[in-house]
Amino acid sequence: ESKNYEEAFRAAHTIKGVCSNLAFNVLGKSSSELSEAMRDGKPLADPALLERVKEDYAATAGAIRALQEALGV
Repeated sequence: ESKNYEEAFRAAHTIKGVCSNLAFNVLGKSSSELSEAMRDGKPLADPALLERVKEDYAATAGAIRALQEALGV
């Protein structure tokens, strides 16, 4: 919303790196696509990329919460 594309790139790139380390493959793929689309501070041309990251993030977080509940953590 603030059009700070450089910061948005860094955020997407950070998510990509964390997902790579934790083998969160689906979120890692979508965040990689988003970060590449915004590399060098480029504005996001395809808002669907951001929506996919949001959806994948919600699904990943939901899976983590379900695992925590199953383990009683």
